[in-house]
Amino acid sequence: MEHNVLNETTRFHSRILSSYLKAESHNLRSYVYLEVMSYEVALFDLDSTLFDSALSEKLALKASVEHYAISLTNEFLSQYKIINTQLWLDFEQGTITLDQLRVERFSRLCQRLNLTIPPHELADLYEGNLGISGKLYAGATELLALIKQTAKTGLITNGLESVQKARLRHFNLYQYFDAILISGECGLAKPDPAIFQSSLDLLNHEHVDSVLMIGDSLSSDIAGANNFGIDSCWYNPKRLKLQSNISPTFTVYSLQEIANLF
Repeated sequence: MEHNVLNETTRFHSRILSSYLKAESHNLRSYVYLEVMSYEVALFDLDSTLFDSALSEKLALKASVEHYAISLTNEFLSQYKIINTQLWLDFEQGTITLDQLRVERFSRLCQRLNLTIPPHELADLYEGNLGISGKLYAGATELLALIKQTAKTGLITNGLESVQKARLRHFNLYQYFDAILISGECGLAKPDPAIFQSSLDLLNHEHVDSVLMIGDSLSSDIAGANNFGIDSCWYNPKRLKLQSNISPTFTVYSLQEIANLF
C-alpha cells in the first residue's frame, strides 16, 4: 500500500506545496488533501513512462520483418513481447548482458516461429528502426519543461546505448535533462542502487530526501528507488493492481498528476 505522505512531510526542506493526491486503501479510492514539500530532483525513466515503447517496438518490428517479406502478425508480435519481457527481467537480475539480450531475443523468436533469418542481422536492423519509431506520450515534454523550472532533472534508462541516444536525438529530449544515464553506456542498470548514486553525482546533489524517481516499472524503477532510499512515483496509466511487495511512495495514473509533486 502506498504511503499517503502525511508522515513524510518533515523529511523535506524545500517550499510547501498544496496538492490533491489519490490515496489507495484496499480497493477503495479517495482523495486526500496533503501539505507536502516539493522535490528538488526528478529522476525519470524513459520507456513506457515518457515514451510509447510498445508502439515503438511494434513499428520497428514491422519494418524489420518486412525487409524479409514477412508480415507482422498478432502472433508474431505476441511471441516477441513474451520473449523480450522475460529477457529484460533477466537483465535486471544480472543474469544476461545487454549484448546477449539484443541478439538472444531474436534467436529465441526465430526458433519459436521457425524463421531462417540470421538473428544478428535482424537485431541490427531492429535497433536501427527502434531508435526512430514511436512517439512521446501526450504531455510528456510539457511536464518535463514545467518540472525543469523548479528542480534538477535526470534520466535513468535501462536500454541499448544506440537506441536510447537515437530516441533522445530524434525526439529532441536532451534539452530537458541535466543528467542522463543509459545502462548500455554506463554499465549500470536499475534496480542497482549504484546507477541512482551516479545520477546524483552527475547532478551534484547529496540529499536523498529531496529526490523522486518516476517510472512505470515496479521491478526496476520502484524497486531501485527503494533500494537506494529515495521516494518513488509509480506511473500506472493502466491502473494495474499492486500485486507485489514493492511499494511506491506515490501512484499516479496520468503524467499531469506528477506535476503536483514539484
